[in-house]
Amino acid sequence: MPDERPLHIEIATPDPTTVRAVLKGDLAYDTVAQLAALAPATGYRLLELDLSELSFVDSSGLAALIRLHQQAELADAALRVVALTPHLRGMLRITALDRLLALPPP
Repeated sequence: MPDERPLHIEIATPDPTTVRAVLKGDLAYDTVAQLAALAPATGYRLLELDLSELSFVDSSGLAALIRLHQQAELADAALRVVALTPHLRGMLRITALDRLLALPPP
C-alpha cells in the first residue's frame, strides 16, 4: 500500500485555448474526483497533463484519465500528456493506454 498523499493540481493557462495541469501526489480512488475540475466545460481546446510528479496511480486513476480523454473528445478538445515518470509510461504501455493518450517521446 502506498503512502497516501493527497492529489494537488496546479493549473496554468498559457493561452486562452490551452490549460496545463500538473498533478502531484496520488491519483487513486480517494482522489480521482478532483479531475472533474479539468473537464473541458471551460472552453479550452487543449488540455496538457504533466504527470511527472505523481507518486502513485491505481486502476481508478487510470480510469479517470480515460474518462477525461473521452470528455475532451466529446467537447472537440484534445488531451495530451506532456510529462510522466518512466514507471507510469510503462504502466500506460502495459495497459495499452499509450495508444489512447498522446504521450511525449521517451
